[in-house]
Amino acid sequence: MVNACKVVTIVDVGVMVGVGAELSVAFVIDPIPDALPENRGRLARAHGDRLQGAVCRSGASPPSPSRPPP
Repeated sequence: MVNACKVVTIVDVGVMVGVGAELSVAFVIDPIPDALPENRGRLARAHGDRLQGAVCRSGASPPSPSRPPP
């Protein structure tokens, strides 16, 4: 019974964290680029997409501005 409670707790917490992250992106992060003037919102989204693509391809963190990429 204790093992079942542990599993249910882990699954519930995981779902709450996942839903919370998605809601924060949808309601907090997404409106920020939309509020930028002219086409800067599109440029900001494109930059974020490039960074995410770099992370997904390499499996590492994106290069920081302070050091050049390898």
